[in-house]
Amino acid sequence: MNFVDAIVAFLNIGLFSSLISRFTGANTAILVFCSLLYLGCEPLETIGIMLTYLVFLRLTIYTQNQKLNFKKLKVFRGFRVFFPILLIVISLFLYPFAALAIFLFLFMTEILAKMKEEVPDDRQMTTSQLIPYIAIGSVLITVSMICVKFIPAAYYYIFGGAAGLLLCFFFWWLGQDRDRLSSIWDKVIILSFILLGLFGFDIADWLDDMRRNINPTPIAYNLPFIFLPVLYVGFLMANILFGIFSLSGMVIVFFGALGLRLFGYYEVSRKGKANLLSIGITVLALFLLFLTAPEPTGVSKLVDAFLPTNYYHFQGILNMF
Repeated sequence: MNFVDAIVAFLNIGLFSSLISRFTGANTAILVFCSLLYLGCEPLETIGIMLTYLVFLRLTIYTQNQKLNFKKLKVFRGFRVFFPILLIVISLFLYPFAALAIFLFLFMTEILAKMKEEVPDDRQMTTSQLIPYIAIGSVLITVSMICVKFIPAAYYYIFGGAAGLLLCFFFWWLGQDRDRLSSIWDKVIILSFILLGLFGFDIADWLDDMRRNINPTPIAYNLPFIFLPVLYVGFLMANILFGIFSLSGMVIVFFGALGLRLFGYYEVSRKGKANLLSIGITVLALFLLFLTAPEPTGVSKLVDAFLPTNYYHFQGILNMF
């Protein structure tokens, strides 16, 4: 496969995953994960692509209804915005990945600030309440991502496929009773970050759909303020630990975002009932993964080689040993 073929394959993954998810409610992250393994991506390549894709995709989803106006910024209002812009310009010449990370941080903080205004006061969580969840989630996603390095490449699809099938069964089981696990719902949400770090399974929408009748804390109404920062930390750690700067992930994002803008995004009901169509399509993608039994070929390296992480040959802390 040459560079052009790889680019076309990645853009198809982004566009068609968004389309299938839009009309069926299937889990977009699992569809993309399966598609990457079909294509021949290696485990660390896969998780690097997934984290790049997911942090951008979440921002795209949240801006569907929250348009960012740079004339009406809330956190970096007025002359404050010039400081991150200056850092972005400097970073472009020193460490290009840092420029992208700073831009994402600016974008993320402004979007979350706007979204917080729409959460009713009685359901809002303060910054001090959110920080422990973000910290624990960040640790879980980072440790899980490190574990990927030690999973044999030939068996990664088996572990990922099995985890995906168990996840689908779990949500079907949850949907049978809206009070099920309501007393430990916070822990269920936090533990989901393990699968996010191992395979890139973002189940925030499915968790939102399974909202329990009784929620011990307002965490169920504040998922974006936890998931997006944790995804951002995972995106950063993929570069810091493994030197991942995924152009292929951004190609998937671009065409996935195009699909979202053209056709919209599937809105969950939040009624606590399992969507059998969404689970069925997701299970089908996972069964196809087992049937194809893909072999890793490192296909994303054909694309990522055109995007230098830095000019100092830094390959990530864990790749230095």
